[in-house]
Amino acid sequence: LSSERKKHLLEIASQYDLLIIEDDPYSYLVFEEGVDKTVLKSLDREERVVYISTISKILAPGLRVGWMLGPSDLVRRVEMVKQYVDLHSPTLTQYITAEAMKKGVIDRVISRAIPHYKAKRDLMLRVMGEYFPEYTWYSKPIGGLFVFTYVYKENFDAAKLLPVAIEKYGVAYVPGGSFHVDSRGANSMRISFSYPTHEQILEGVKRLATLLRES
Repeated sequence: LSSERKKHLLEIASQYDLLIIEDDPYSYLVFEEGVDKTVLKSLDREERVVYISTISKILAPGLRVGWMLGPSDLVRRVEMVKQYVDLHSPTLTQYITAEAMKKGVIDRVISRAIPHYKAKRDLMLRVMGEYFPEYTWYSKPIGGLFVFTYVYKENFDAAKLLPVAIEKYGVAYVPGGSFHVDSRGANSMRISFSYPTHEQILEGVKRLATLLRES
């Protein structure tokens, strides 16, 4: 969001007495220069933003450690729920995360990860531009690990086609309906470039393009 939209969002929250959940696992992975990475929480003057982030997307998926900033009474309630669910996150992973922060490991990992993932993103976008049919639209993300795609083809349902994609074409994606608050996302999908190699990205996009044309 631009700084203007962030301020406007806070104004709306104030006007209607709303809380905003700022889920922010990917702002550390921004590929372009000049992008406003100011978190919404830093602009919050009325305790209306609940900020959530994690180490698992930037250091190691197995380190399931995260943090939350928000109104103290709400944070305390979440702490109690966390205790009911699993008592606490593993002590070892908390120590590992703390030491990684103290010793600058995370900053070094991020500095290497950004060009690594940027190259993968660029490859995926280039190959999608070459092979995807003309009735598709896809995002050009400035960061993160995913490309979001819409398929403007009659009766296309990404969730229903997922088993076919896996079994017949050997490719997978996340159906986009989960990322919509209504039913309009049936024709969308989220495609990841984080784990696949460059060769797998090339082959995977080709297979997905074939699925889109043949479905």
